[in-house]
Amino acid sequence: MKKIILIFTLLTTLGLNAQNESNYFALEEGKVSWQKVYETKKSKEELISHFKSCGLFKLFRVEDGKIIATLRPQPIDRTQTGVASIPEIVLKTDYSGSVIIGLKEGKYRITFKDILLVGKGDMIKKGEKQKFENHYVVKDGTAYRPFFSKKPSPIYNQHFSELFQLEAEKPKDDW
Repeated sequence: MKKIILIFTLLTTLGLNAQNESNYFALEEGKVSWQKVYETKKSKEELISHFKSCGLFKLFRVEDGKIIATLRPQPIDRTQTGVASIPEIVLKTDYSGSVIIGLKEGKYRITFKDILLVGKGDMIKKGEKQKFENHYVVKDGTAYRPFFSKKPSPIYNQHFSELFQLEAEKPKDDW
């Protein structure tokens, strides 16, 4: 019976990942991370300068050609989701965590890990930090909870994607 449950869980997890190609979440060894690659025309130095001055991070260092930072708590903007009924846990917590920004010519890769939910005082005590996995991964760490892929995952994907996207270069008016 345990083997059947394990096989079912694995197939379900693979199926969920295959259904949503814009899902940048990964679940490995019970830990959730999010990763996305962005293209850019900025140089490595310009990227470092941008991320250092953008105000998103409280700790920031450059090491071995990559940026290692700690994201300040960020809210989910209800108006940006396009979703009518957003789960309470998403709205009533901020998110933060560790960010590694890999830099290559013409692109950068964001790896967001050790994701935390930070309480606003409603569902979780104000300022209290809880692991993302506590709310969205089954207890044995082998799969996401069933509701995660329906609403929280697309909402977080959208917000994380927009958060780390450089602002589009504005067209110049001068000839």
